[in-house]
Amino acid sequence: MDGVIVNSEPIHQQLEWEMFAELGLDISDEEHKSFIGTSSMDMWNRIKQNHHLDKTREELLFYGRQKYWDAIDSGKVQLVDGVFPLIKTLKNAGFIIQVASSATRPTVDKVLQHFDLEQYFQYRIGGDEVTKSKPEPEIFLKAAGLSGTPPAECLVIEDATNGVRAAKAAGMYCIAYENENTGEQDLSMADLVIIDLSVITPDLIGSL
Repeated sequence: MDGVIVNSEPIHQQLEWEMFAELGLDISDEEHKSFIGTSSMDMWNRIKQNHHLDKTREELLFYGRQKYWDAIDSGKVQLVDGVFPLIKTLKNAGFIIQVASSATRPTVDKVLQHFDLEQYFQYRIGGDEVTKSKPEPEIFLKAAGLSGTPPAECLVIEDATNGVRAAKAAGMYCIAYENENTGEQDLSMADLVIIDLSVITPDLIGSL
């Protein structure tokens, strides 16, 4: 969802830096970049392991979620260019479309509702509904199970290194969208790397 459906990474990065400063955390750029594509739970677990924090993971998750939801409501988060026509095209072509996001399920629901996209997605999974975050393949395998589709017949569209690695570990095809707002990501494991979502068509998917 983040970086493929909505251009949320810049605001995520900004809000996380604000939280790190408020909490007195010394997080390097390298450490911060390593969290892209993973769940907020995984991020805060790793931070709590490496830095002294008195707040619980649940407190941190709730605080970060509220800050992000406020940003959505105030119009600071926008759809990725070309994603709405793509969603409609794939839906009309009969594809089963799912969201399998590292964001928590309440945030997935919030985003889809805010942009009136709920009707297009048959299934949705948040990062809080699996035990292992990307780059582990659990979330994509769960998505395949929900739709009753063999992993080898699934395609993942991702914009982050951790997501691409998770898709390939799940035995799925992967198109990597090189979103300039996500920052420098290693997308080399993907079957195809694109810079424009409009190039994705049913015929292109069939050719993979």
